Formats: sequence, C-alpha cells, structure tokens
Amino acid sequence: MKKRMSVLMLAAMMTFSTVTSSFACTGFVAGKNATVDGSRIIARTEDLSGAHNKTFKVYPRKDNPAPVMFEDSIGFKMELPKTSFKYTAICDAEQSEGIYDEVGFNEYGVAISATVSADPGAAAQKYDPLVENGLSEASMTTVVLPYVKTAREAVQRTADIIDKHGSAEGNIVFFADDEETWYMEILSGHQYAAVKVPDDVYAVIPNHYFMGEIDVKSPDVIVSKDLMNLPKEKGFYKEHNGKFHVALTYSDAVEDYDRVRIWGGQNKLSPSNKVSYDTEVFSLWRKPDKKLSVKDIMELQRYRYEDTDKNANLEKNKGVRAIGTPTSMECHIIQMKDSLPKDVGGVMWMAMANAEHSVYLPFYGNIHDTIAPYKVADELYTPESFYWTMRNINVMSALNREMFGKNVRAYWSEYEDKLIAEQEKKDAELAAIYKKDGKNAAADYATKTSNSVATDAFQKASRINRELSTYVASNEGRAKKEAFVPSFMKK
Repeated sequence: MKKRMSVLMLAAMMTFSTVTSSFACTGFVAGKNATVDGSRIIARTEDLSGAHNKTFKVYPRKDNPAPVMFEDSIGFKMELPKTSFKYTAICDAEQSEGIYDEVGFNEYGVAISATVSADPGAAAQKYDPLVENGLSEASMTTVVLPYVKTAREAVQRTADIIDKHGSAEGNIVFFADDEETWYMEILSGHQYAAVKVPDDVYAVIPNHYFMGEIDVKSPDVIVSKDLMNLPKEKGFYKEHNGKFHVALTYSDAVEDYDRVRIWGGQNKLSPSNKVSYDTEVFSLWRKPDKKLSVKDIMELQRYRYEDTDKNANLEKNKGVRAIGTPTSMECHIIQMKDSLPKDVGGVMWMAMANAEHSVYLPFYGNIHDTIAPYKVADELYTPESFYWTMRNINVMSALNREMFGKNVRAYWSEYEDKLIAEQEKKDAELAAIYKKDGKNAAADYATKTSNSVATDAFQKASRINRELSTYVASNEGRAKKEAFVPSFMKK
C-alpha cells in the first residue's frame, strides 16, 4: 500500500514538473502606513522546485572560545565572530549545495528574507563580474543574521562582506527590525544599493532589479563606493527623468518571466492606477488602493492572474510565470509590529510548499523550538513531514482545481481567517507576559502557542492528505460528480 501510494504521488509530481528559469522567488515589502494594522511587512515565495524538502528550525546561541572559520560548498570563506546569536530559519533539508537558511528572526528581533535572485546586466557583468567563490544566497542568512542587532547593521554587514569577498550572485534581500525595513539589491560582483523602505508604499519584486532614482547622500541609503563611478567610467551609466537610475544601469530589459509578475502584482493591489503590461520603466514603489492586510499578501502569493487575460490556469497560458507557482518550496510573510517587544521580533506567517492549497501559520520570532514534522529531512515523500504532506496536497489539488482543490483552498482560507482574528489577542498576551515575567517567559508562551497551532494544522493536513488521496484514486475510471470536500468542512 505505501509503495503503491508513493509511486502514484511521484507520478503526479512528475506530471506537474516544468522547466523553469534558473532564477525564482517573488518578494514583497510594505511600509507601516500601507497596511491595515500599521505593521511593516517583508515577504517572499521561495521558488525553485516542486519537490525540494524544507525544514524549519531554531539555532541556539553559541559562545565559542575563538572565532569560527566558515566555508560553504562553493568555496566562500570568512571568519565569523566567537558569539552567534540564536535565530530561526527555514533551510534546505539536503545541504550538499548549501544551507539556504532563507528567512528568520534572531534574538534581537532582526528579521531577514534572503533572497530574490536577479541577473546583472551584460555591461555590469563585463566590468564587475560576479565572484565565483563570493557571498551567495546559500550562506547569506547564516553569516549575517546571527551577528547583527539591527536591520541597518545587517545591511552594513552584508555590504562589508561583499566589499571584501565579492558576490557570487545577483540578489535582492530584505531586512527589518523594530524601527526600520530595508530593501537591498546586490547588482554585480562588488556593487550594491540599499534603501530604507518608505512608510506609505509597497513593492512587488520578481527576479529583476527595479530600484530607480536614489539619493546616494541620504542617511537612509547605503551604496557601494563605486555604484555610480563604475558605470560612468565604463560607459553604461543610465538616467531616467534626468537622474541616475539603478535598475536601468545595472540590468538588461525586463523579460516576460518577470514583467508579468510586477504587472500582475501592482494591478492587483492598485487597480485604480493600472500599469500597462508594456510599461518601459516600472516604478518599484507603489501606493495601494486600500491598506493591505496580511490576508491580502497571502492571496498575492497565491495569485495566478485569474482575473486577467494572463490567467495561468488556462491551457493557452501554461507558459505564464505566475506569482503563485507550483515550484514554491515555502512562502512566508513577516509582520513587524510595534505592539510586540523588540526582541520578540514579530510574527512570521509561513506556508510549507506552494501557497495555493497550503495554509499560513503564525510563528513568533522568539520561539525556542519547532515541532517534529518541520524537522523531517527526507528527500523522498514521507507523511511524517510537514513539507511533503503540504506538497502532496498541492499536487493533487492542482490536478483538477475545481473538483479536487476548490474546497481544500476554501477550508484553509477559513482556517487562516480564524488565526488572523485570534492573533491580536495572542500578541497582547505575549506582551503582557513579557512585561510581567520577562523575555524567557514570553519565549515559552510564544513557543507553546506557535507550536500548538502548527500541531493542529498538521493533524488536519494529514487527514486531508489521506482523504484527498483516496478521492483522487477512486476518481480514476469512474469520475466523481461532486467536488472533494474535507471531512472537517462537513461538521
């Protein structure tokens, strides 16, 4: 029975595997005046493969007797400080090609989401090529997050590493703490630009640079020393509206793979001020039509342009790159909230596998530990794994979205709505415990409440996985007349 089911699942996964660009992920940021609750948001879908196990863990604080020499799988080396702070991370289960810690909080309430990959333009590559053994996505969180106490310090540490070691990749990174959110573009082997996110805007970021005109002398801007000098000297400096433009200078034309996502995301969140698909120069920062909720961003990360002529669910559009893609390995939304103590960090809403038929669950930044299903590192499907359970639900649901997936998505949407409604009360309880009994008691509470939700969701997901597997298997040869409905919805 188990062997047969594994073969069926593998066949389904192979059916839905597609050749994609080597660059993946879609990022998002929003300032506090752009959200309904005044939280600042950084978010991203981690996209690469439809079958790539992710784990969620907490790294303890370490006080080593001497500095540590770090080396990753591509030969990047650097000395790390003796003390590394506690931090959370969603990392690769199989790490032969790197750790890929990707996203998390440290014990000082600093958050990172790293990275959205981007391709430096031909001129940038020619005159400042990427460094083969430089800093890459695989190691960035590992060598930055455990060693900083503010978001600005995280930007500067990343910049200092690039100054010394160079960058192996073009990347876009997000940092946040209790006061600031930063957006950083790593543009070539040694050039970068970072800006503090304005309060009243949002940005949807596919795999392309979109930073526009910046004031390099502003205290809220951090740039490499030759950001403007290099392109001026080598002849690839470009302006827009009479001012130096970062993206036009350091990248090539926006292709459909990226264009459709910034077009789709901006028009979804700002429908009264639509942008044309053929827009020559997209603005990175946009103002939303209405203040954005965490639910809005969940739906953005599921978005397949269903209300447009680019609807990625239609056969004619099967090559369209959706924001909500089956190749997401995990999707996260971090809310930085003024109502929470600084070293709590904030709340990370995380969905394992792709978001379309998965569920977002809230985790505080100061948790001590995660539940066992998040730590299963198997490369092959196993029902004990949170990732593999949600991935299999997604695969089966997408085989027939109307018959298999519609009510799975509806069930998880109601589940999320309940969690969102409860979160403000939990935040207040955590803050009160912190004030009365201190940060260790608050961390105990955060761990208990976060893991309680995760345990309940995993139990329900496991039941849905079994029920949907049975429904899909029994649909063969004698098509069902009624759409699948999780048993939890029937009560």
